[in-house]
Amino acid sequence: MSAIAIKVDGVSVAVEAEIRPTQLFAERKEVIVCKVNGVLKDLWTELADGDSVEAISISSPEGLSVLRHSTAHVMAQAVQQVFAQTQLGIGPPITDGFYYDFEPERAFNPEDLVKIESAMRKIIKDGQRFRRRVTTEADALKELAHEPYKCELIGIKSGAGDEASVEVGGAELTIYDNLGRDGQPVWSDLCRGPHLPSTKHIPAFKLMRTAAAYWRGSEKNPLLQRSRSPKKLVQV
Repeated sequence: MSAIAIKVDGVSVAVEAEIRPTQLFAERKEVIVCKVNGVLKDLWTELADGDSVEAISISSPEGLSVLRHSTAHVMAQAVQQVFAQTQLGIGPPITDGFYYDFEPERAFNPEDLVKIESAMRKIIKDGQRFRRRVTTEADALKELAHEPYKCELIGIKSGAGDEASVEVGGAELTIYDNLGRDGQPVWSDLCRGPHLPSTKHIPAFKLMRTAAAYWRGSEKNPLLQRSRSPKKLVQV
C-alpha cells in the first residue's frame, strides 16, 4: 500500500494513504471532528500527502457546535419519522443550543415532543453514521423536490445568510446521509457539515418548547414552527 506524509497535531507521521482521521484518533473518544489544513472536517474525510490534521474534542467550542448541529439533524429525522408529511426548513446550532424550523401539517403539542424525543433516542441508540455526499444543484433539486424550503436554499446558496449557511454555505453542495446498520441510507438532509462520526456520540438531551418563526426571518415568508433545545441542552 502507498503511504503519505502528514502532520497530526503538529507531529509528522507516515500513514497508509487509505487512513482516515477516524482511525488516527480511534483511541481518543473525545475527538469527534478535526481540522484538515485549518478547515473543519468530518473524521471520515480523505487525506492527502502533506495534510495537517488537528483533533477537535467534543468539549471544545467547535466540537460542541458540531454536536448541537448533529443533534438538530437527528431531531429532524425523528420528526419526519413520526410526522411523515412535515417539511424541513433549517436547523443550525446556536450559542445556547440548537433549533430546527418545520412546516408540519399541524402545530406540535407537548405530547408530540415526547414522541419525537423517543424517536431520537432510537436513532441515537442505532449509532447511525453521518456520511457526506457531494452533489450538483440539478441532482439536489431533483432529490429534494418534495422539500420546497431546501430547494429555495439551493437556489440562493451564494447569499443564504448566516443561519442558512449551515445548509448551503460551503464551496460544494452536499447532502448528508444517515446510514443504518446495513450501511444503507435511512434518511438524508441538505447540509454542508461537518457532523459527528455517528449518532452514538450524542449524550443526554431534552426538547423543551416550540414557537412560531418566519422562514428565514422575514414576515413576508411563511410562518413555520421552530422546535428548539433549552439553554445547554447538550451537556458534555
